[in-house]
Amino acid sequence: MTTNVVSERVRRRVPTAVLVLAATMLPVLCLLVWHPWSATMGDLRVYYAAARGLVDGDDIYTVHHKFPGMGLGFTYPPFAALVFAPLAAGLGVAKVMITLASAVSLLVVGWTTAKALRWGPVAAVVVAFAALLFEPVRSTLGLGQINLVLLALLMLDLTGSVPRRFRGVLVGIATGIKLTPGIFILFLLITRRYREAAVAAGTTVASMVVAYLVIPQATVDFWTKYIFDPDRPGPAHYIANQSLRGLIARLTQGSAAAAPLWLLAATVVGVAGMLLARRLHERGWAFEAVVVTALTGLLVSPISWTGHWVWAVPAVAVLWSHRTALVSWRTAGSLVITGVFATGIVWWLPFAHDQEFHYNAWQSVVANAYLISALVLMVKAQRLNSEARIR
Repeated sequence: MTTNVVSERVRRRVPTAVLVLAATMLPVLCLLVWHPWSATMGDLRVYYAAARGLVDGDDIYTVHHKFPGMGLGFTYPPFAALVFAPLAAGLGVAKVMITLASAVSLLVVGWTTAKALRWGPVAAVVVAFAALLFEPVRSTLGLGQINLVLLALLMLDLTGSVPRRFRGVLVGIATGIKLTPGIFILFLLITRRYREAAVAAGTTVASMVVAYLVIPQATVDFWTKYIFDPDRPGPAHYIANQSLRGLIARLTQGSAAAAPLWLLAATVVGVAGMLLARRLHERGWAFEAVVVTALTGLLVSPISWTGHWVWAVPAVAVLWSHRTALVSWRTAGSLVITGVFATGIVWWLPFAHDQEFHYNAWQSVVANAYLISALVLMVKAQRLNSEARIR
C-alpha cells in the first residue's frame, strides 16, 4: 500500500471521526449544562408520578396529589404512562434518562433536517448543536419534557428515514403518546399517502387498545372526562401558551367570547394551513409541507407551551435554506425570527397572576411572538408555493 493511498484514507476518515466525536459530546454537554441529577425538572416529575402510579396500581390522573408541591396532574393519554413506566425506577434516574433521550433526539433532528434539505453531515451536527440555543429546546431540557423525543420520531417517519413498510408507525406512536401529532395523520391523508395514514391511524388505535387492556379505568376516564378539560394543563392565557387560544384568551381577558372566537380562528387557520401543506407537497416541497403542518398544529392546539415549539429548529433551518443573498430583507427577516426563538422573548414580559390581561399593544406583540413568527413563516411558505419551479 503506497503512502498516497494511506494519506487519502486518513483524510477521508478524520472528518468522520471528528463528526462522531462531536455527536458523542452533545449528550455529555446536555448532562453538564442541565445537570439533571440536581435539577427540579417540573414536567418530568409529572411523568414520574404517573409512572409510579402505574407501577403501584394508583390512578395515574390523580396520583399527583400524593406528591407534595405537585400542582398539575398527568394530561397525556394513558398509553403515555406505559411508555413512561421505566421512569418509575427513580426520580434521579428518570431525569438522566430523559436528558440523554432528548440529546440523542437532537442528533436525530439534526440528521433528518440536513438530509431533507440536502445538506451534508457537518450541517447535521451543526443543526443539533445550534438547536441548544433555542428557547423551546432549552425549556424542554430544563423541564424534562418529551417534546424532542416526539419531534425525532415524527421527523424520522415523515422524512422517509425509516423503511417504507414501517412508515406511519412512528407517527402513530407519537399520537398515542400525545394527541397533537395526530395532525400528521390528516397530512398523510390529504397528500394521498393512504397506506401510511392507515398504518399511523392503526398504530394509534392499537396504543389505545393496549392502554385499555393494562389500565382500563384510566383509559375510560381519559377518553370520557379528561380529554374534554382543555384547562387541565394550566390556564390558557398564561404567557407560555403560544397558540391561537392563548392569544385570544389574553386579548379577551378570558371572557366567554374566547371559546367561540378560538374555534373560528382555529378552523380558518387549520384549513388554510393544511391546504398550503398539500400544495407544497404537490409542488415538490415535501419537507416544507411537513414544517407547515407542524406549525398549523401548534397554532390550532388549545395549549402550545413554548417547549412544544421545538419544531422551530427545522422551521428555522428551512427558512435559512431559502435565503438568497447575504444582505437582503429576507435575511433580515430570518434573523428576526431566529432571534425570537433563540431569546425566548415572550419571557421578557411580566407574567403569571393574570398580568397577561394588562399588556399594552407592543407588549401584546411580544407576548405572541412565537405565534406571529409561525404565521410569517406560513406566509413565506405561501410565496414559495407560488413559485413556478419545482425542487
